[in-house]
Amino acid sequence: MCGLSQGSHSQSKEEKIFLTHLTNIHKTLTNINKQYNIMSRTRNTSTGGGSSNPATKFLEWDTQSGDWKYWDKEVSTEKHLPISTAFIVLDQLNTVKGFSEAKQTGLWSNEVRGIGDKLTVRNKDGMVATGTWSDVKVTQGAKFTKSIYAMAKTGSDEYELINFQVKGAALTAWIEFVDSVNGDIGLYNDTVVAIKEATDEKKGAVKFKKPLFAVVSNSLSNEAAARADYYDNILQDYLDDYLGYAKEPDPTDAGNSGSDDFAPEAVAPEPELVEAPF
Repeated sequence: MCGLSQGSHSQSKEEKIFLTHLTNIHKTLTNINKQYNIMSRTRNTSTGGGSSNPATKFLEWDTQSGDWKYWDKEVSTEKHLPISTAFIVLDQLNTVKGFSEAKQTGLWSNEVRGIGDKLTVRNKDGMVATGTWSDVKVTQGAKFTKSIYAMAKTGSDEYELINFQVKGAALTAWIEFVDSVNGDIGLYNDTVVAIKEATDEKKGAVKFKKPLFAVVSNSLSNEAAARADYYDNILQDYLDDYLGYAKEPDPTDAGNSGSDDFAPEAVAPEPELVEAPF
């Protein structure tokens, strides 16, 4: 702009067009930042430094027992949590999980924010596919998975930062539930979620249990709110670093079991709002 003469009307007009263009770019970037902030409970600005996943447990929906399961690495055994386990959503990402019958091995990928972001799907032998979900979904056994970071109490009086790997029938139920609370933004207003019940379903010859998510409270105690903000700040530090370097997770973290049955879409129940703090 310094090289433009102030004596020419046409050049002055070009300056105005250029400034308008810069303003529009700034507004676009601001809107993008706001969009990503909605993806998290807090609006944290990170300086980085979170190099390892801070979640203490990685849970999946068990379609046979109708509860949450996870792999306890300390004792090398599978454990379960009841469906009544209540949680506060901190953030959500997208990933791929599944099981390859041909290779008899689990499938996993990196986590991404957008449906159009690059995924790298791997098995025990290495990379098997890369690209957006539209590109990699043809991979045999690959399931689109929602990676939900949350805070919960999982057997003690202490809150923990945990992760739910939601796919198949559980993913269908989750999408319907999120729609019922006015989208993602409805999850971050001190909303406490749990599974109301597990219903018996059947698709062909396959029988399975489907979760029905519900809002169990719309208020938090001061302690819970403070801890949720604390854990989300830790999580966002990690995600800023993780997404910036596009690293892929340790396959042993998220549990790569092959049991997964997909059910047709079903309407989730209306949220039940109660006053009891979490």
